[in-house]
Amino acid sequence: MEPTPKQAISAIRVCAQLTRVYKGIDLVRLDERTKNVYILANNSIEAKVLLTGEILWL
Repeated sequence: MEPTPKQAISAIRVCAQLTRVYKGIDLVRLDERTKNVYILANNSIEAKVLLTGEILWL
């Protein structure tokens, strides 16, 4: 299973934003059930990238 092109671009954008402020990326995971990409940074910052590429900061 692979992310959609919009998801992939948004996930890279999130990772770039986080590393720009020196936050380490701990986990990037594609949930096979929901098809969402989850990103965990610095053990406390969470983002979810939906199929449409929309980014939700949790």
